[in-house]
Amino acid sequence: METNDSARSEFLREFPKTGPDTRAGKMLRHYWHPVCLSRDLNDLPYGVRMLGEDLVAFRGLDGIVGLVGMRCPHRCTSLEYGQIREQGLQCSYHGWTFDHRGHCVAMPLERAGSRAMGQISHLWYPVEEWGGVVWCYMGADKHNPPPLPKIDILTRTDGEIILDRGDFRNYNYLNFLENFADIGHSYVLHMLVPGTVPDDMRPYCNFTVNTDWRQLGFHVIETHFGMKSVVIHGTSDPELKYVNTWSIALPTHWRFGGITAGLAPDFTADRRESGGMLRIIDDTHFEIFRYTLLRSGNFRGSYFPQGSNVKRGVVVDRGTVVKKDYDYRKYPAWEGRPPLEDLVMQEMQGAIPPRETEHLVSTDVGVALLRRIWRKSMDDVAKGKAPKAVITDSEGVVEVDTFKGFAKAGEIEIGPKNMPSSKGNQGLIRDEQGRLVFA
Repeated sequence: METNDSARSEFLREFPKTGPDTRAGKMLRHYWHPVCLSRDLNDLPYGVRMLGEDLVAFRGLDGIVGLVGMRCPHRCTSLEYGQIREQGLQCSYHGWTFDHRGHCVAMPLERAGSRAMGQISHLWYPVEEWGGVVWCYMGADKHNPPPLPKIDILTRTDGEIILDRGDFRNYNYLNFLENFADIGHSYVLHMLVPGTVPDDMRPYCNFTVNTDWRQLGFHVIETHFGMKSVVIHGTSDPELKYVNTWSIALPTHWRFGGITAGLAPDFTADRRESGGMLRIIDDTHFEIFRYTLLRSGNFRGSYFPQGSNVKRGVVVDRGTVVKKDYDYRKYPAWEGRPPLEDLVMQEMQGAIPPRETEHLVSTDVGVALLRRIWRKSMDDVAKGKAPKAVITDSEGVVEVDTFKGFAKAGEIEIGPKNMPSSKGNQGLIRDEQGRLVFA
């Protein structure tokens, strides 16, 4: 009989796997995943590794995007070095050509009427282009994929959407995702070095916000999109609370609000919508896509996003502390920049952490909930059922809770329902006359 300990150990071993023949990989293939940005596809094939599979994306001359297996089924050379022709993607070796559904449509070296062409079926996956992103579905029912859930931030028209990519990490994607399910770490890791507030932002900060973790209200909730963590801070006014929400939308979207990545002393009402999504490359590699909505009235100043501090796995900047001459670590003087702080802690867990040696405690409830969602979804898929669904509205949009800011104590409702977002005129900093300060 299988014991609880052996079942847990087996789950923790399977949990980070992404390949097509693994329990977790099969579960992940029930969701849509980002492949690249629309602007990445031009007149050349685009090689990409997704969930442990080597693929090639291409934009046909008709504008339709295809995603097919990288190796030509003829002599196994790479279609990444193919040619985009009117009929589809042509292998440069012998000219075999494939359309966006993997049909072989040309064999120029074979005699006319050869039956060989009709016998070839190349690997392909459904693709949709939406919101400036190319998405793919790698599930079994390729001819009838589920609708693409449209992440709300990319539907917004009340500001400027910034999409950034190119931050590659050499460890398992769950190191990153579990870090985001663990909002408590920000009250230690991201406060190792005192934060500063730009002078032009100081008048709009409430410095009476209490940051003592043991005096905060902390809640972790499963939602229609995935899960969220909510922290409620007290202030000098007993009726005024500061609320910070971090959310995870399945399968790999992460969301927060405010000026920076949930970092004190950003105690303002500036409700910027921020976050991103992960492109899972394989078990030990992933790429980060970031998105931010900037509106007139949001503070920009020195905190205006300029992309990641970490590009393609190489640190291009140190933290804010001074490097010591005897600091020979891979990441010297790393404290003070949240993206770098997160990278160091996540990478140093190991490419795939030995999770069976962990000792989780009460503040790890977010990590525990994420694992429960994954475990149940993996079990459901193994039984022939669907994993946890992402519920959308009538327009196919998934609304994710990114509330961050001040609220009256009586207005706060803790539960799956979203708190007020930045939609409309909410979360824009105004002066006493109601005019936008940072217009």
